[in-house]
Amino acid sequence: MNIFVISLTKATQRRASCIEQLNEAGLEFSFFDAQSVVDDYSDFFEKYDEREFQINTGRTAAKGEIGCYASHLALWEKCVELDEPIMIMEDDFYLTEGFHSAVSIVADEIDQYGYIRLQSEGSGKSRLVKSIGDYKLLYYTKMPHSLMCYAINPSVAKQFIRKAKILDAPVDVMIKKTWEHKQRLYGLSPYTVIDSDLSSESMISGRVKHKKSLSIQFSRFLRKTSWIVNRVTFTAFFTPPKN
Repeated sequence: MNIFVISLTKATQRRASCIEQLNEAGLEFSFFDAQSVVDDYSDFFEKYDEREFQINTGRTAAKGEIGCYASHLALWEKCVELDEPIMIMEDDFYLTEGFHSAVSIVADEIDQYGYIRLQSEGSGKSRLVKSIGDYKLLYYTKMPHSLMCYAINPSVAKQFIRKAKILDAPVDVMIKKTWEHKQRLYGLSPYTVIDSDLSSESMISGRVKHKKSLSIQFSRFLRKTSWIVNRVTFTAFFTPPKN
């Protein structure tokens, strides 16, 4: 399974850390030169819906945030082009013991499960699908934020690409909304990828929250409520794929 690491060309310290860690893990990989600042969203998306973005996040989109989304989108397209699963990483990771073993398990399972996260979670919720040796495959009933490390197969990549035509949320928020793209999302625990000390220096700059109008505030309240209802409804009838 090909591993691609999203990284700015100027991020020399991060790239050196990636090379050292992945070489130590005995894994080959390629850097994907990230989009740093995007001035024209139309290079990547059919439409930027600013009002929806504000409702989903409470702010407008930052240029670096659009670049991050565009980088993941380009790799989903790469996954479809290769017609095989790939692993996508962001360059501020720290690998814990067992990452190589986790990658091997994911490589065996990704065709069937479509999307498997290896990064630690904070606010996510999940339930056990099955045990695989010392690891557990989890189904997310609430997807956590961040996309530092995950594997994806072409089928799921196609659905993400379809949903990404309109830019109305950050990329990880789009993926969280499973009831919209209709893809089941999984994780492999114990997680073997965590934030490094470099994570405090985000490649996404320019996020600014402005004072929200009463209309936007009310719309955000309704949206968050609908998310809970939609998420619970989508996960209520979950049946894991058969082995």
